[in-house]
Amino acid sequence: MPTDGSYLPRNSVAAARTGSYRLTPPGAPKDTQHHVVSLQGTPLRYRPGDALGVYPRNEPSLVDRVLSRLGASGSEPVTAARDEQIPFREALSARWDLAIPSRRLLEACAAQGAALFTTLLAPESSDRLKEYLRGWDSVHDVLAVLEDAPGASFTPAEFAGLVRALQPRLYSIASSERVHPREAHLMVLSVRFPSFGRTQLGVGSTFINERWPEGTTAPVYVQDAQKHFAMPADPATPLIMIGPGTGLAPFRAFLEERDATGAPGRNWLFFGEQSRSWGFYYERELTAWQERGLLRLDLAFSRDQPAKIYVQQRMREHARELYAWLEEGAEIFICGDKERMAADVQRELQAIVELQGQSAEAAAEYVAALKKSRRLKLDVY
Repeated sequence: MPTDGSYLPRNSVAAARTGSYRLTPPGAPKDTQHHVVSLQGTPLRYRPGDALGVYPRNEPSLVDRVLSRLGASGSEPVTAARDEQIPFREALSARWDLAIPSRRLLEACAAQGAALFTTLLAPESSDRLKEYLRGWDSVHDVLAVLEDAPGASFTPAEFAGLVRALQPRLYSIASSERVHPREAHLMVLSVRFPSFGRTQLGVGSTFINERWPEGTTAPVYVQDAQKHFAMPADPATPLIMIGPGTGLAPFRAFLEERDATGAPGRNWLFFGEQSRSWGFYYERELTAWQERGLLRLDLAFSRDQPAKIYVQQRMREHARELYAWLEEGAEIFICGDKERMAADVQRELQAIVELQGQSAEAAAEYVAALKKSRRLKLDVY
């Protein structure tokens, strides 16, 4: 899958990355970048709330290490999707997932005497298997599995049947096409973390931030998210947005759209990061909207004071007003981390309703009704 677009997965088109800039300054603990993907010459269209699917390439040094472990040159022909014959290296680079091992690979290693996998694949070891594959700070990728089975040997053709297909990565579009015709903007945080003496990389994030040369193309498509994350149909509806970190992306699109259309509805954003000094993404745009009265902005920079502050604390500080907005028909949107942030925010919503004098049971029903009526919408991962 060269970045010239000569290989295109089904339902995708070749689109060029035409510009970018860093949202975090040099030396910041996170590498967050803004990218412009040109849709010129493609049939793709999107609406605020939609996502862009990007087909990435695996990191070259990881491909090299897998080839070395298997004793392969990379030039061996293998069969990829659609019965296409391509070099083994290209398949490892662009067609197969090297981050998430398949059960077939573990079974094949066990069949060649790797006792670890015989144990992990036993029915009573399901929790241990989950921990092995996706545990916090103990993630095992395809290379780690091969290293844990030093006696296992596979030809390139055999290996082709033991790996998962490389899947696209989805990124909330951070722009309104009304404001940026034929462009989709992305907000991407490079994912990097240590695991067993190696640095594991987020395949999609580091591809976009580090390995997608400007001016070249990659396969992309638009993921329609209107059923679960569409802007209010009535432009006068109040809009409450909660999106720490890169969860801000779709709300930049919402605000650009409402600004461009002159929507009369009020807009309230709760945004946070670890530190204002490097994590106030799109500060100039957000503060300009705030100064013009388009946006009410509440910020939570968790590590800028001794006691950590998160967006849900800011919500609690304005509980009465937030509840009043809900009673006036506001729609509330949450974007970001599914396991922690989104769950905490929904608990806080219920607590805010309770603060207005409702019982815990009635507050839970209130929040459930918001979801059922699609006035509470989530885009979480």
